Amino acid sequence: MIRDFLHQRIGMKQVAITLGIVLIVLFTILWIIDTFVMPPFVHAIKVVQVPNITGLTLSKADPIIRDAKLRVAEVREVYSETIPKGRIISQLPFAGSEVREGRRMYITVSRGIEKVLVPYLIGKTDRDALLNLLSIGLQVGETIFKEDEDKPYGTVLEQSIAPGSKIPFGRSISLIVSQGPPGIDLVAFTGITLNQAKILAMEYDLILEISNGFERDPNISDQDIFIEPDITRSPEFLRRGETVWITVLPR
Repeated sequence: MIRDFLHQRIGMKQVAITLGIVLIVLFTILWIIDTFVMPPFVHAIKVVQVPNITGLTLSKADPIIRDAKLRVAEVREVYSETIPKGRIISQLPFAGSEVREGRRMYITVSRGIEKVLVPYLIGKTDRDALLNLLSIGLQVGETIFKEDEDKPYGTVLEQSIAPGSKIPFGRSISLIVSQGPPGIDLVAFTGITLNQAKILAMEYDLILEISNGFERDPNISDQDIFIEPDITRSPEFLRRGETVWITVLPR
């Protein structure tokens, strides 16, 4: 058993020594190549000046690159607001720098202005329309409010650019938004009778409420009771469904 163990240790030691010798030989070979072989080879390659190809198309830049004894490694495309589609935006190595012949060039080409498909916004709320546009890189331009009998307040009625159109990224779309049905100014309830106020509220689909404590005298008709609007509780402009608060005037 001890003999087998010793044989095993001796075998492992021999393997380690052999591996060490192999590594030393490989290192020596690499050192010789790097020190004596590569320098003359590298210096034998001519130095050339990198041409300026920015602003050119790839088809025009290609012969210039080949004439300079260079080659293209990668062409990347990006959107650009200022550089026309197909034109070279940037290059690496930079123009004017000195490199060895055969050096690879990395080129960035313009894809032109990014276009976005205009969504259908009509019928959405103005808030949903805003979020929809922002999510795809567009903006809300001018918002015009327009009275509408059928559409509730804040509903988009029209959009300035037709759905399905393709427009540049970041462009604005103007909206026409419902202001709700026609309303009435609060001053219309000034100096009228309670009966007239009820008729006016019914006409504009408003809720009529009395602010001050009012005990109805059964001997007095609504035609003889005068009111004033309560400006502290009522909006200046009243729309369908809103409440108009009034104060009954003392006799």
